[in-house]
Amino acid sequence: MENTESLDLFTLIEVALEERNEAADAFDVFKQDAVMAHPPAPGDEPAITSDNAADAAAEEVDQFSAEVRGLLNTASDADLTNAYEQSGGEVGHPVAEALLSEIKRRGLGS
Repeated sequence: MENTESLDLFTLIEVALEERNEAADAFDVFKQDAVMAHPPAPGDEPAITSDNAADAAAEEVDQFSAEVRGLLNTASDADLTNAYEQSGGEVGHPVAEALLSEIKRRGLGS
């Protein structure tokens, strides 16, 4: 990941959500590959081991989800509202939705 020290809250959440989505896509690919894989020849190892590859992808999804939660939980009220304004409040935009959820949780919306 790039140097995030100078990035604002909106961008940090946007990056973490994108990384989470990429990890989720990888997890889906691992599951699909495991279903599509031919059974190994007797005595051979399976070509795809969902036990380790899919688990690693799922862990990444959890890691990035936790990163987003951490960013939201530790952000100041002002940073949250500023980042939400930066998002344009677009319905369906993942960053805007995450920020709005935290704003509501804190009771900051009027």
